[in-house]
Amino acid sequence: MKKNAIAVALCIFSTMATAKNNPADIGETNRIEVMQTGRYTYVKNIPPIDQLNPLKVVIKTRIPQSIETVGQTVEFLLARSGYVLADSSVLSAEAQILLNLPLPQVHRNIGPMSLDKALHTISGDAFELVVDPVHRKVAYELSTKLARNE
Repeated sequence: MKKNAIAVALCIFSTMATAKNNPADIGETNRIEVMQTGRYTYVKNIPPIDQLNPLKVVIKTRIPQSIETVGQTVEFLLARSGYVLADSSVLSAEAQILLNLPLPQVHRNIGPMSLDKALHTISGDAFELVVDPVHRKVAYELSTKLARNE
């Protein structure tokens, strides 16, 4: 009799534990849709951050020697992101000077870091990255910290 009670208790406990660990139940309480992709595999039905914002993709790259300027480097880094460098007519004189400067050797190996951090790294603290997500363009403007000091 005692063995039967223990067996029944174990069955009830294992059923409760299985019910609490069901990913579908977790998804309903947190309101995140969960999809079953295999017999025992569940994934959240949300896009990764780098698909929501291509500038958040993690990159690790070596800049070829054929690229000589900061502007060419920006265009190289943006090549597969869907973003482009804004037209030079909308860039400030300081930003145009930056983009025409030779690329420092230390910036030839970039990453691993997000693309937006890499773009900020090659411009330095004197500039801020300006992003137009509607037209998928990026530009640089003089840092507000630096502009206040002038």
